[in-house]
Amino acid sequence: MPGPPLKPGAHSVQSVENVGRLLELFTVESPEIGVTQAARHLGMSKGGAHALLTALTHIGLLHRFVTGRYRLGFRVMALNTVLMSHTPWRRVAREEMTRLAGVTGETVLLAAFDGGQTICIDRVEGGASPVDTPVGGTLPPHATAPGKVILAHRPPEEVEGLSGAGLLHRHTPGTITSEDELLSDLARTRERGYALCIEEHVPGVCGVAAPIRNANAEVIAAISLSVPTRRFTRRKDSLATHLTAAAAETSRRIGHDHRPDSEDGLYWHTLDGQATLRRVPKRRARG
Repeated sequence: MPGPPLKPGAHSVQSVENVGRLLELFTVESPEIGVTQAARHLGMSKGGAHALLTALTHIGLLHRFVTGRYRLGFRVMALNTVLMSHTPWRRVAREEMTRLAGVTGETVLLAAFDGGQTICIDRVEGGASPVDTPVGGTLPPHATAPGKVILAHRPPEEVEGLSGAGLLHRHTPGTITSEDELLSDLARTRERGYALCIEEHVPGVCGVAAPIRNANAEVIAAISLSVPTRRFTRRKDSLATHLTAAAAETSRRIGHDHRPDSEDGLYWHTLDGQATLRRVPKRRARG
């Protein structure tokens, strides 16, 4: 029996969503895909998948090999240039990341959150890193320090969305896969001002991340360190101190004012079904 008729424009929306789901298949580990793989992932016929791949090839987002397989097209690089040219805070962050790498001797990552994924947008080498996350690589937001520190300042509904979509995958025995446990962990992250990841993504590796805020006090990215557990246990307090200072200085330089007598900043809340930023007053100590 046919399903209910789609609302006007529903086909267009579904097509756009299919493009997004298709592009998710391209990773550093798997840079090429075939028609059969695309059709299986999208739950459509091979003919439909081939038509979508062909359309994306015509506009340069994909490139087709003579073998019939596809990779990302160089149009993506052009779009990336546009994006990076309008992300001026990345340069400021890199300067502070370079100082942090010099002080700690650890590799520093800069990550942002988009489309439900944590994406590495810059990296400064500071020493042998236990995790080889490339620029452009994605990280599970619930199982990594940069992902958690950004999620901590997003609407709770986004965490619920990850859980509802079955995306709280277990990577190690320490991975948080419970929605309630993750929400509690994010609350502790907001309270302490930085996120911790204790062997939740990669065995034997711990992480710490602090938020970067813009002039509106909105968390737009995170700076993080990933360190072998033994070294992290010995240096946790020192690493957290240097990291939070670097994130705070980056925020200050791009316009965030966090004076001791100022308000905490902006946090995402849902009002009348819409995600919006609201300012939360700083808690005053009771005298």
